[in-house]
Amino acid sequence: MMSHDSLIDIFSRELLASGALTFGEYRLRSGRISPYYIDLRILISKPRLLSIAVEMISRLIDDLPLRPTKLCGIPMTGALIVSAIAVSKNIPGIYIRKEPMIYKDLLRKISGDSSIDPGCVDSLSRILGGVRSKTHGISRLVDGVIDDGDKILLVDDVITTGDTKIEAIEILEEEAKRRGKRIEILGVAVLIDREEGGEDAMIKRGISLYRAVGIRSIINSLEKQGLIDKSIQEAVERYLRGVPH
Repeated sequence: MMSHDSLIDIFSRELLASGALTFGEYRLRSGRISPYYIDLRILISKPRLLSIAVEMISRLIDDLPLRPTKLCGIPMTGALIVSAIAVSKNIPGIYIRKEPMIYKDLLRKISGDSSIDPGCVDSLSRILGGVRSKTHGISRLVDGVIDDGDKILLVDDVITTGDTKIEAIEILEEEAKRRGKRIEILGVAVLIDREEGGEDAMIKRGISLYRAVGIRSIINSLEKQGLIDKSIQEAVERYLRGVPH
């Protein structure tokens, strides 16, 4: 079996060569300017990169104290990764629909906006809830079969703050309850940790996070292989040191 460090080197090279990892100035949803950008939605068009990603997540699964009975993809890239792993490891998969995640995100932003009157927040929340329940098909939050007693590991491509992972768990638990199924959440497995507080957020909620690789390891690997300049490595390190926790 290939060593972990060798796998990271190959993965890092493929990220860069495929265009999934780029460098420049990118404004994040938080408003911060990042010196790098990761777009793993291209995995579906990059079978070699997808194969490496599957291997990395599969190794995480093999090291878990409990084997999951289901893998749950977080939309959209997490669902793609789960589909590939389900075939390679013979573990059934499910995935959270994108629409409930969008509604969760909207509600979180509305609730956190101090410029909106609290009464309006309640009204907007009720309106969004009504739209979700009346829109065709959105009453089903998760696609796939949930069995009673399932031990579920959620899977996604990247973690930043951890907010979407927590929202995904809430949606999965809501859907399991709606179907009358008892489930156990084993945690969340991610391919890349941007190292911006996501792990701390998960720990505070009592959620286990399993990461295949952190962004520092990727950047260090690329610099070691002579694929990026030292200045890029230093820029990423400055950015990470400035991340509020």
